[in-house]
Amino acid sequence: MKTNWFNRLLLSYLPVFFIISLSLLLMTYLTLSEMSKKASVKASQALSQNIVKLIDNRLEAIDSLLFYEIQNNDRLKQFFSDNSREHRKYTDIQAVSTLKELLQNNPVIDSIYLYRAPDQTVLTTSTLTLLDQFPDKQYIGLIFNSRAAYSWTARTLPSTNGENEATRVVSLAKNTNLQNLSFLIVNVRIDALGEWIASMADKRTTFVRLNDADHRPIVSLDDEEGSASSDVNPGKVLSTAVSEKTGWIVSSGNRNGGMLEFVSSLFYLWMAIASLIVIAGFAWIIYVSRRHYKPIQTLISLISGKRAAPLPAAAAEQADEFKLIESTIEDLFDESNALQEQHKEMSVYHKRHLFLSLIENANATANFGRYIEEEMTRLGIEKPVSSSLVAIVEIDHYAEFTAQYGRDQHLLKYILGASVKELVENKPFTVWTEWISSSKMGILFLFHGDEGEPEVRDICEKLREWVEGNLDFTITIGVGQLSRELEMTGESFREAVNAVGYKSSLGMNRIIAQEHMASKPKGELFMQLQYFRMIGQSFRLGDEKWEEYYEEMFVTLQKQLYTRDDLHSLMQVLIGYLQKEMAELPEELNDLWMRDIQPSLSRAIEEETQEEVYSAFREILRQAFERIGKLRESKSSHQLVHQIKSYIEENYGNPELSLTHLSDAFGLNPKYLSRLFREAFGSKFIEFVTEIRMENAARLLKETPHTIQDIGRAVGYDQSLTFIRVFKKQFGETPGQYRKKSSE
Repeated sequence: MKTNWFNRLLLSYLPVFFIISLSLLLMTYLTLSEMSKKASVKASQALSQNIVKLIDNRLEAIDSLLFYEIQNNDRLKQFFSDNSREHRKYTDIQAVSTLKELLQNNPVIDSIYLYRAPDQTVLTTSTLTLLDQFPDKQYIGLIFNSRAAYSWTARTLPSTNGENEATRVVSLAKNTNLQNLSFLIVNVRIDALGEWIASMADKRTTFVRLNDADHRPIVSLDDEEGSASSDVNPGKVLSTAVSEKTGWIVSSGNRNGGMLEFVSSLFYLWMAIASLIVIAGFAWIIYVSRRHYKPIQTLISLISGKRAAPLPAAAAEQADEFKLIESTIEDLFDESNALQEQHKEMSVYHKRHLFLSLIENANATANFGRYIEEEMTRLGIEKPVSSSLVAIVEIDHYAEFTAQYGRDQHLLKYILGASVKELVENKPFTVWTEWISSSKMGILFLFHGDEGEPEVRDICEKLREWVEGNLDFTITIGVGQLSRELEMTGESFREAVNAVGYKSSLGMNRIIAQEHMASKPKGELFMQLQYFRMIGQSFRLGDEKWEEYYEEMFVTLQKQLYTRDDLHSLMQVLIGYLQKEMAELPEELNDLWMRDIQPSLSRAIEEETQEEVYSAFREILRQAFERIGKLRESKSSHQLVHQIKSYIEENYGNPELSLTHLSDAFGLNPKYLSRLFREAFGSKFIEFVTEIRMENAARLLKETPHTIQDIGRAVGYDQSLTFIRVFKKQFGETPGQYRKKSSE
């Protein structure tokens, strides 16, 4: 039976398989043929366009050459000038010499001659004659009487005598004297156009035709290279291109392909026949498959209805015939194993959920304590819990950690958790570890007696030292306070998370407890705004004091406590101030800032500690300051602007300091001075002077006991009210308020 079944399947499917395969191969061939045809059309279009460009460029080069000679050749100018007849003989000889040089240097030019309208004289390379006696007088008359713009025209030159064969050329007339309508005529051999076309097309596979705007043939690459026409149809035109300059039309295509062309022309018919064969083949396969599937369907119905019942003997004999029974049993075993694995995974998830619920107080209800005790009993923690404490372990420089270790990071995290369990082995308290995020591991200490924080800090310090000494990364551990009630473990967790969050200020690779956070006040953003403003203004003005202000800002930051997010926001504000100031500079400097400097500062913010962010920012700003300074120095007005800037810094206390004053001092136009300030410092003159005065006023308020009125006079303000108003606009507070805040 097994052999009969196999033969039936083989005879049912094999012929259809061959028929469908051959049909698909035919469809593939036809598709590739059609794609090749489309590619040929594109190639033909490109060829036509390139030929148009080539002809246009070559003819335009001749046109430009003639224009240049007409404009610059003194010998041609002398020929067309109003010289007396006694002097024309010499100028005519000189003009002939010029025409011969043009013919010698441009082999494609068949002939060239000059027509002088006042005396109706025509000069060629070999003769000087009157228009009535010139063979090409008809064309000259046509050009002379034409009101249209002169352009390249395909025509046949009349023979100079009855024996010479007429020459086909393209001609162009160029005006040499608009007053008397004298002109120069150049004739280019059509054979040269044929040679240009032949240099770009393969005559054996491609035909090319060049027609004028009225569709009259000029040159053809059908049979004879350069012939004007052909009686034999070489093939179907695939593409045409029209010259925008001459209006000529280039047509091209592939030569007749015989039988292959005929087969390709019936593409859709052959595709339809092949598709019908494929569809019929699939229909036959579906029909035969349904017939062969009936016994299998019956067996599946029996298995589905009585899977637990023993199989009959007849079915056992057919075990080799129908593998479905074996696969069904294997599926049952696989399903059972999958359920067991799922149960293990659910146990892990349940344990993690319980841990997170405990430390975050996610279910802090009236029965939460009893629920926790029951669940912990199931986990094997049977001793009563007297107190609890949470520590958070965070991997330092986690981005570098993930980039360095890749897949091995999961193994290292497992080692870190196992190290904690090893350190607390034989200790009288219980430790529970879970990774609460990709970079943070939570450690829950459950005490059953009088143990407390000293034991926790000792274990955390040993863990930190072990990681530092044995692994290639470091950790920072935040420790919460001891919680006497299990339901209040969440408070200890939040304290630990808060502690490790301040490692950007307190440093990494250490233990951070609550007393460490109390050693510094929490930082406030508004206290740094004044430094941001001074750094931005000094940086924009090219004043090296920006670095001094930056150092003072960092000293202030070190005295305060910031989380990483706070530090990130703080430095974002600094970037914003710098961007606002740099936007006032010329476009070249602003583009440099936006393209190179600001992205580097944005990346530097991602550093983890204050020290790292400070160092990265300082280095980036130093390099940017040097680059901007070099760009400024490269300008010719830099030295003058530097002198004016120095003069203002020395005389800012003069109330009469103005653009007019500076223009008198340096002998320059006030408008020019204003534009120099705008380009160099990105601000108006009055804004620049105000910044210098306010900067010195702030310094005097800090360092001297002088009255506000005296300080106002010292920086160039005779009226105290004006000084106070300008100072408040600059700093957002009055001089008195500023002095009071600075002294605190």
